[in-house]
Parts: sequence; structure tokens; C-alpha cells
Amino acid sequence: MKKTKLVALFAALLISGSVLTACGSDNSDSSSSESSSSASSSSKKADATTGASVTNDATELAGGLGAKGFWLVAITENVTSDADITVEGEFKNDEGKAARELALYASNPDTHKPDALYTLTVPKLTVDSENFVIAQGTVKGDVYVNAKGFQFENDSDKGTKGTVDGNLIFKTQELKDAYDALSDENKGEVTGEISVG
Repeated sequence: MKKTKLVALFAALLISGSVLTACGSDNSDSSSSESSSSASSSSKKADATTGASVTNDATELAGGLGAKGFWLVAITENVTSDADITVEGEFKNDEGKAARELALYASNPDTHKPDALYTLTVPKLTVDSENFVIAQGTVKGDVYVNAKGFQFENDSDKGTKGTVDGNLIFKTQELKDAYDALSDENKGEVTGEISVG
């Protein structure tokens, strides 16, 4: 729970910075891209093992989830990728634990609860990184899990759950069994089939 609050706070700070940057410009188109690139640039200066990236660009999002990306990647609006995305590489969070997270929500800095949920639309999301978490929001597309520790982050107080609007496919029965054994707090909503394939 401590990790979740730290992640939520860090994401909220980055998102707040992006929103403030966007609000300071008269040109909404340029402010949006400036705030995204500003957040991304400052994130790229951080240590890749503990850094984070906030972007609404599908290509940058894919890079942030790649082998040379960040342990935490967040979006601040709905994002659509025409290409498949692969989550790969070994990363550690700010507590030094192996982790990867995709934050699909805006966090209220006072309550650390989601104020808004977002959707990542992608043909296929492949998870090759251990301990990958889909935090809140929705991945619209099929998710293929090839690494251990996959789970969702939900908010039981608000009744929101991370969601896969598609199929959730595990590479092995062992990976699926580990997911099935998780508490409801760490399972998400899946509109399609949960299977091994």
C-alpha cells in the first residue's frame, strides 16, 4: 500500500506539472505537446531504474514501456496506438523492488484517489517484464502475459478497477494460476476470455 501511495503521489506531481505548463499557454495545441515533451524530457533525466514518464504520445508511451524506458509510465488522457506495444526490460521502483507500472488515471494530490480514468487502445499489449501492474483505467485490446507477477491496481474505496477490454492470455498455466490466486484487490475486470495460449 505504501508503494501505491508513493506511485500515486509521484504521478500526481508529474501530471500536475504537465497541467500547469499547459494552462500557461494561449495555444492549446502547442501547450499540449510542450507539456508532454517537457514531462518526458525531465523524466528522461531521471535514473531509468526508478524514473517515470508521463506522455500522451503513443510512440513515446511504447518507448517508455520498452527495455530502455521507465519503471512507471503514466498517461493524462486517452491514447490510441496503431502498433502493438511490448513491456520489456528489468526495472526497479523507488523502493528498489522489481516492478513496472502503467498508470491510466489522474490522481487527486490530496486524497491519492483517481479523479479520472483513461483508456489505452492498442491492438496487442505483450508483457515481458516481471511484476507489471495496470493501475486503474482500461487497456482496450488483448493482453499477453509472458512474465510472472502480473496484476492490476484497483481502488476499492471508489469501486474502480483496472480493466482489460479484450482477452487476457497467459503464456503458461503457472502464470495463470498465480494470477487466479491473487486477491480481488489485485485482479481487474476482463471483458473477454482469461486463458493460456
